[in-house]
Amino acid sequence: MKVSHLAIAIAFYAACSTGNAVAEDFNYYGTDAEVTRTVSTAGDCGCETSCGCATDCCNGCGCPDIDCGDPWSLQNHLNPCGNCYGINWGGWIQVGGTANDQGLKDLQGNSPISFNHSSTDVMVNQAWLWAGREADTGGCGFDWGFRVDYVFGYDGNDTQAFGGNDWDTTWVHSADAAGFPIYSSALPQAYFEVGYNDWIIKLGHFFTIIGYESVPAPDNFFYSRAYTMLYGEPFTHTGVLASYAYSDRVNIHGGYTTGWDAADDNDNDAHTFLGGFDWTSCSGDTTFAWMINAGDWGDGITFDRGGTATTGDIYIQSLVLTHRVTCDLTYIIQSDYGANDLGTNTNEWYGVNQYLLYDINCCWAAGLRFEWFRDDAGVRVPTLAGSTGDDYYAVTGGLNWKPHTNFVVRPELRYDWVNGGGTPFALGTEDDLLTGAVDLIVLF
Repeated sequence: MKVSHLAIAIAFYAACSTGNAVAEDFNYYGTDAEVTRTVSTAGDCGCETSCGCATDCCNGCGCPDIDCGDPWSLQNHLNPCGNCYGINWGGWIQVGGTANDQGLKDLQGNSPISFNHSSTDVMVNQAWLWAGREADTGGCGFDWGFRVDYVFGYDGNDTQAFGGNDWDTTWVHSADAAGFPIYSSALPQAYFEVGYNDWIIKLGHFFTIIGYESVPAPDNFFYSRAYTMLYGEPFTHTGVLASYAYSDRVNIHGGYTTGWDAADDNDNDAHTFLGGFDWTSCSGDTTFAWMINAGDWGDGITFDRGGTATTGDIYIQSLVLTHRVTCDLTYIIQSDYGANDLGTNTNEWYGVNQYLLYDINCCWAAGLRFEWFRDDAGVRVPTLAGSTGDDYYAVTGGLNWKPHTNFVVRPELRYDWVNGGGTPFALGTEDDLLTGAVDLIVLF
C-alpha cells in the first residue's frame, strides 16, 4: 500500500486523494512464474481430479476447442534459437479507462478505488518489462535465478517503495496541480535466488506473498482491485525469503523483511517476519494458503486516530482458499486481518473477499467478486471527508475476452458503498459509487 502520495493529494483537496504472489493460483494470463512451487497432479499421488475432465484444452477441462491463436513473444521473435542460460524476458502494456455515475472528471474521481482511480480519460496503467531466470532444482542439486521488473504508467506511483529516496520513490514523470503523480516509474522487483534440493532462497526486493490479488495486471481477473489488496496488505518487501518444498503438496515459507513496501535503505527501521505455508490437494482441485507478516513496523508508516505519524508493531495474516467446483467453475475466498499495535491503542482492519470465476470457453470467462473491508479506526482508507471507521462493500461483475492469446479485454461493472456514516466517494461527498471500466492488456 502507498500512503504518502495520496495523503498529500487529500491534504490539498481538504485545504482548497498492491504480487502475487504465492496465494494466487487461479491465473488466466500469468506473467511467468515468480516463485518455484511444487504442485501435485493426479499421477503424483494416485488419484484423479474431481471433475474427471479431458486434458486437451482449457486448463485440462476439455471445453470447446476454440482456436485463439498461438502465443507470440518478442523474445522468441528476436531470438528464435532460444534463450541463453535459461534467461527469459517479456512484458505487457495495459491501457484502460473508468467512468462513474457522478460524471466526475478528476484524477481522483473514482477514489478510494485505486489503480483505476482516475475518471479523466484513458490511461496507460502499466507498461511493464521483466527479465529473469527461475531457480528450478527439480528437487535435487543446485540452481540459481533472478528477477527484475520495471513498470511505467499510472500504476507506477502505487508500486513505488517508500521510506527513502534511494530506490524508486522520486521517479515521478508528471503530476497534477496538487502534486499528485500521474505517470511514474517503479522497480517493484529486483532479487536474486538460489536453490538447493527442496530449498529456494530469495534475496532482494520482491512482491508480497500476502493476499490473493497482485500488482501485475495479467495476474488478476478484474481491472479494479479489492480494498484488502489496496489498503490492507503490502505490495512488496525487501529482505530474504526461504521456501521449502516439504512434500509434493506442501510448501513452507519464512524470512526477514524490512516491513512493507520499503527499499533497501530501511529508513523506517522496520524489522518483520514474513512467512506461512501453502497446500494443494491430491486432486489439484483445492489450494489453501496462510501467510503472515509480523514484527516492528518502523517509524512513520501509518497514522493514529489523531492523524499523527506513529510507530508500533504490525501483524497481518491472509487466508486464501481456492476450489475448482466443476471443470469450468472456480470459487475463491480470502480473509485478511491486520493490526497495528501502538501501545496505547490498536488500529485494526479486516475483511472477506469472495470470487466466482467461470470459464465459458478457451477465449471467454466470466467473474463475480463480492468484498467487505472494515477499516476499524478509519486510518487505512484515505478519504477526503475523513473517517472514524467504516465498512466498505463492493460487488464487481466482469468478463475476460481473449481475441488472441496475447490480447486480453476486461470489461467490468462495479458498485461500491459504505456503512458507517462516511462519504468517501465522489471526492468526499457520497456514500456510494457506480463505476464502469474496461482495459486491454497486450502481452509480448
